Amino acid sequence: MAVDTISLENRVLDEGQSVELQACFQIIQETTVDDVDKYPDKVCRELARAIVCRTYASAIHELCHLVVAAGALAPTTRRYEGLFWDSGPARARNFLAYFDMASMPPAHLEIGANQVALEYADKPFAISYGRMPFLSALMEFLMTALGYTELDNALAPLMAEFPTADTVSDAANALSRKLYGYLGDHLPTVQEQRRHRSFLTFVAEKAAGESADKAIDDASVFDYWLEQSAGAGEDTGTDSRTYRSVFRTAVRLLDILRLAADKRGIAVALPIGTDREAGEVDPSELEAAVAQIEEVASPVAALEATTADGVKIFNKRELETLRLALHGEDTARMLTRSILRNAVFGDAQARLTQGLRQGLGTNEIRTKIADEPETGYAARMDTFTALAKHTERMMLISFHVLYRAGHRDAINAALVLRPDMDLSGLGEGMNEPDGNVVSFQAVSAAKRFFEADGEGPLGELVAEAAKAAKGIARQGFSEGSWVDADVMEIFADGVAKLALVRCELNTFIEQHALGIDWDALEESDTPLFREQFTRLYGDEND
Repeated sequence: MAVDTISLENRVLDEGQSVELQACFQIIQETTVDDVDKYPDKVCRELARAIVCRTYASAIHELCHLVVAAGALAPTTRRYEGLFWDSGPARARNFLAYFDMASMPPAHLEIGANQVALEYADKPFAISYGRMPFLSALMEFLMTALGYTELDNALAPLMAEFPTADTVSDAANALSRKLYGYLGDHLPTVQEQRRHRSFLTFVAEKAAGESADKAIDDASVFDYWLEQSAGAGEDTGTDSRTYRSVFRTAVRLLDILRLAADKRGIAVALPIGTDREAGEVDPSELEAAVAQIEEVASPVAALEATTADGVKIFNKRELETLRLALHGEDTARMLTRSILRNAVFGDAQARLTQGLRQGLGTNEIRTKIADEPETGYAARMDTFTALAKHTERMMLISFHVLYRAGHRDAINAALVLRPDMDLSGLGEGMNEPDGNVVSFQAVSAAKRFFEADGEGPLGELVAEAAKAAKGIARQGFSEGSWVDADVMEIFADGVAKLALVRCELNTFIEQHALGIDWDALEESDTPLFREQFTRLYGDEND
């Protein structure tokens, strides 16, 4: 059922990738004049969407014409600031009143009841009063983001004398380039945004009012790639030739939907589509939100850093496998098959493109296509399962290292490995602590924990961990390394990250992937992928 909802771009505006960009929007939202918000919420949302989606070029062109009009109101100084900062709250009626205050009609400027017309020699231009609140907010944003000096220098060509329309266009283009350069450090690339917009539009057209989190599914990812990679993407500049790029787009959009829902604390699904009256979320609004969302931190990156620090909990191949398997709970649940398609045929496509870069001819490429995939779905699932067992072993070894050293984080590791373990016995015989003996009681309990060798469930865990630690030959995994304080801290820091990896990997395998017939899916998928690869690469040199 469709629900009434505020635009997602407004929901996640403060989740921006760039803190600085977020602050710029917040400043504009909080600007007041005589205890009244200078810019209405609607104007603030429109401004954010124009900036985030990079659809500001025509607005900057309008703004430059408005700057010329503002200068014409002050023929002596030809300064524009008064119109934007001395006209009160940014409302159409206030801008009309400001222009009406002109003691005599300015040269080259016609002040009407609904608009201001600039009478350039080469091409007249008109701006409505209703448009001016947005242009005023844009001016405020440019001043905040670029700085007053840089903005004023960019507008200087419009101030010396009444310019031509071409001069205004040149100044507007130069200002747009400055803003584009600024946003390069604060927003995703234009190509990414085009890909987001294209995918969202594709999903919306097929969703028919279905909730957005359900509309992005395995079928939509596969169908979009088949359609776009065949050539449709070239017209929109989405560069969707690779299945992996489409998969990553879908994963990112699932993140935005989840985080937007979490932010609002809503308990209903967000319908996606083009029927605004029915309460559906327009795909362009989701696109704006996507550009604002933060990347979700992955424990894999943190574990990769431990290898650089001298403890190889995972080697390079294992880390790559983790990246293929772990994409978050929403992706595991909604795109289970897509994860395997990305791991198997995403890798296959990467090998084909590498072959093309190496200069392989059409026949050689076709032979490689016929040999793909090198590793099938079931075999890849076996790899994921083996990695889950390896993660369990690494947690046991971490506990072993920490327990032998009497490190306090051994207790955390034990509770992660055996969450049902009853450690209440550690406190037996102790009196209820008062404020003066809390630390003593804690020390006593910890002492009993590290004296539990061979006793009960904890003793069993200690023995199992010691067994797991035998016979492993990796950097940082030796008796000599385990007495090094720095190495011990690396193991301590890694416990929580390993716990996250183990939980997510086991959830994916046991709750989402277990019931799928991977052999049957591979049998149906393989000819489709091969056919598409042939279209993409097998005929390129004919």
